[in-house]
Amino acid sequence: MLVTGGSGYLGGWVVKLAAATWDVTATYATQGQDTSRADWHHLDIRDPAAVSTLVAELHPDVIVHTAALNPGQGDDFAGINITGTHNVARAAAATHARLIHMSTDVLFDGKKGNYVEQDPPGPLTTYAKTKAGAEIEVLESGADAVIVRTSLVYGWRPTVARAARWIIDAVESGEILSLWSDELRCPIWVESLAAALVELAGLDYTGFLHIAGDQVVSRYEFGLALLSFAGIDTSDVLPATSPPGALRPLDCSMDCSLARSLLATPLPGIDEVLARGDAIR
Repeated sequence: MLVTGGSGYLGGWVVKLAAATWDVTATYATQGQDTSRADWHHLDIRDPAAVSTLVAELHPDVIVHTAALNPGQGDDFAGINITGTHNVARAAAATHARLIHMSTDVLFDGKKGNYVEQDPPGPLTTYAKTKAGAEIEVLESGADAVIVRTSLVYGWRPTVARAARWIIDAVESGEILSLWSDELRCPIWVESLAAALVELAGLDYTGFLHIAGDQVVSRYEFGLALLSFAGIDTSDVLPATSPPGALRPLDCSMDCSLARSLLATPLPGIDEVLARGDAIR
């Protein structure tokens, strides 16, 4: 297995869980991780020659493509999310590697909710448009691919996930924090998502697949749940609604019944996950 973005939050968990049953190679942009679990290679996925050379040398059975640029991490969304995915997908096709590509729920326009795999994207933001473009690159590559759309990824180990960290940091710094009460998502615990991807690597399913937590919550409810779990007072967290005309998808909830029928890995909602308390810290 080759994991792109193995030094990222999700990629790191894929490496950790896959190492039990796979010979894992992982790529990083800045620094590698635990060498006991994977063979690490620096890789800029925007470089087509570097990508094709590495994949040709490794000739992996499966590539789990988690490398991406998310909001707040930089500006080259097109270069990393579209061009980078183009390079990875073409290399996968050339070596007949199975490709698991990570996509997102926010490429939908948020007008419908409960999106199924057959619903067409309607991206509103620059990030979402590049993730929709990345899906096209995968489809046009000819690779044996699964395009996994997921939602807010959260967790506490080995560090707190970005989706939770900024909320906790804001409240602890004394901010009066407003969170959207009209934006609906299906947050997923990082360990559940990583386990589902490792299981999916051993299946022969291709096409789109929605993998997210089994509970629809607003960003406001999500924030309150995370802060309460961390033992932080939530009195300074206020609900807010999107102003008219805002280019933000509102209801990005997804129907994950197909994933639940294919996978043995459970996909619990946030209340069920947080009820485990210290077991998930």
